[in-house]
Amino acid sequence: MPSVIEICNIALSRIGNSRSINSLEEQSKEAGACSLHYEACRDATLSDFPWNFATKRVALADTGTPPPDWQFAYSYPTDCKRIIEIMVPGIRNPTAAMRVQYFTGADANGTGKLIYTDLPEAWLKYVSLITDVNMFDDIFRDALSWRLAGEIAMQITGSGDMGNMCRQMYMSVILSAGSRSMDESQEPQQPESEFTMARLG
Repeated sequence: MPSVIEICNIALSRIGNSRSINSLEEQSKEAGACSLHYEACRDATLSDFPWNFATKRVALADTGTPPPDWQFAYSYPTDCKRIIEIMVPGIRNPTAAMRVQYFTGADANGTGKLIYTDLPEAWLKYVSLITDVNMFDDIFRDALSWRLAGEIAMQITGSGDMGNMCRQMYMSVILSAGSRSMDESQEPQQPESEFTMARLG
């Protein structure tokens, strides 16, 4: 079973550190570095890509107090790490021109976030905060371990170059996540263009 400690030990190995850890609470430089950076790296990795395993669809809560320039103000989900879209009613795969316009900002008290839009009864599709390692897919764990390695490299090895290399590997994994995500869904077949149909005819 995957675990936080396994991800941390992979990150340590990627910066050439031969010492592994058994707990984030143990008294070691490695455990201290991983404990300091793990949660921030996890949250940042969630924010950097629309991961299928973390994607939620929820009906937004209307605050009933929209500003003058928008028709509706909805509460921002507390577990939202990345907004994918406000869903278009009845349309599973909207074109860019069909996407619902929205804006995020603070409430009047500055204590919470809101989502402003002109769509009534809006649903939000977003990447949520997932802390259960068993929910992570393989490529997310790979990306997270590289990001964590990049953050702890200087503290553990004193090498800025090592950290830069890890961050480059992280970006490479994020880019490859796009094709992997497509394998877990079936997009509709694109219609043939008039030009192509004319050639085939």
